[in-house]
Amino acid sequence: MKRKATVAALALPLAGLTGLWAWTDSWTREGTDWEVPVQGYDPRDLLRGHYIQFQYDWPGESVTDDNRWWLGSFCIEGTAPTIERIVVRDDIEGCAHFARPEAASIYGGQGLQRGRLYVPQTRARELEQKLADPELRGIVTVRQRTDGRILPQSIRFRPLTAEERAEREARREEDTRPPPAIMQSR
Repeated sequence: MKRKATVAALALPLAGLTGLWAWTDSWTREGTDWEVPVQGYDPRDLLRGHYIQFQYDWPGESVTDDNRWWLGSFCIEGTAPTIERIVVRDDIEGCAHFARPEAASIYGGQGLQRGRLYVPQTRARELEQKLADPELRGIVTVRQRTDGRILPQSIRFRPLTAEERAEREARREEDTRPPPAIMQSR
């Protein structure tokens, strides 16, 4: 009898752990996969651990300090995996696909602006260099779950189109703000 109790005491946590793993695996596979253009988050930010950081470049809205749309929810329009545009809405009722910042990521309210993708250590340096390359466009495949959570899955790169190159130049020319001060005096 003592032997059966010992086996049960060892088997029960193992069964629970197996069940938890199966549930988590199933949970992460739910949702719709979308391809989102990205740009390097901060070229001065060195790779920490085995992940890269980036800033989403959602079609249809722009992110600036004055336009804090990413603090709210939005609907995703298009046919997966291609996003035609996003539409910022307070009420996401009626949206077939939506994203919510509070469910987005470790970045909390800014989770729809920034992302983090865990990568193999062998590819980390290569991906970091490609993100910094101004001639390449990063595309992150994200899984949009039914609760509005955005989970980065993979990243790929392609050369910029002529239209994207002209858009980047126009952004550079209109951004006349001075760079932030590294240190401020008292």
